[in-house]
Amino acid sequence: MTGTSSNPTVQGYCPTCRNSSLFLGNGGHVTCARIDCPNPCAADDLLHSPTSPLVTGTLKQLAAAIVETVDRLNDHTNAVKQAVDRSTR
Repeated sequence: MTGTSSNPTVQGYCPTCRNSSLFLGNGGHVTCARIDCPNPCAADDLLHSPTSPLVTGTLKQLAAAIVETVDRLNDHTNAVKQAVDRSTR
């Protein structure tokens, strides 16, 4: 951490606005310093509630992306197998 002793900065990015503007606020809460951030306490919320909708929603999106990637890989693998079979006949 860097910054002044009253409000030291925190490394990383705000999960809401994606800016590197986090600091350690009152009570030790990680807070975004940007006035235009729609949810300046999002980082702190994630630290205190890892099953929040933001985390679970992100995990669901990640799981869907993995399933789609595996399906595409399977399609590609099957296409290559068919091409090899045709070329060896």
